[in-house]
Amino acid sequence: MAVTGFAILNNQHQQRLQAEAQTQAAQDQANREAMQRMEGEIALKNELESASQREAALQLQLREMDAGANRLQAADGQQQARRQQAERDLQELRTQRARLEKQVDCERIQLTVNQLTAKGDTDQATKLQNLWATPCPNLQAVR
Repeated sequence: MAVTGFAILNNQHQQRLQAEAQTQAAQDQANREAMQRMEGEIALKNELESASQREAALQLQLREMDAGANRLQAADGQQQARRQQAERDLQELRTQRARLEKQVDCERIQLTVNQLTAKGDTDQATKLQNLWATPCPNLQAVR
């Protein structure tokens, strides 16, 4: 009887240890994913900062061109072409920056969904995922 009781307790203890190990493994995986996403977010922020710096440089270039055109009272054909190219480049950078900002937002939402899931709050994670499904169609499903 005592041996059977000990076996039952030992079995329950083993099951509890196994459940704790599985929970810890899931949390470790969520932490690794969060770290990878944060590293990705840092890279995106760096790229966004670089795009902002290039945008500022192009805006300065446009202002200098405007000042030069006013001083000369005539727009040179080459200067107009450079200006148009600078305006196209500026618009492209603005588009790129907007895309990167959206990507950063989606990465943050995915990180939050993963953290909520790791904490066991799948209802809240699902609500957040559904709320952001349209602006962030590549969100990974709650596991």
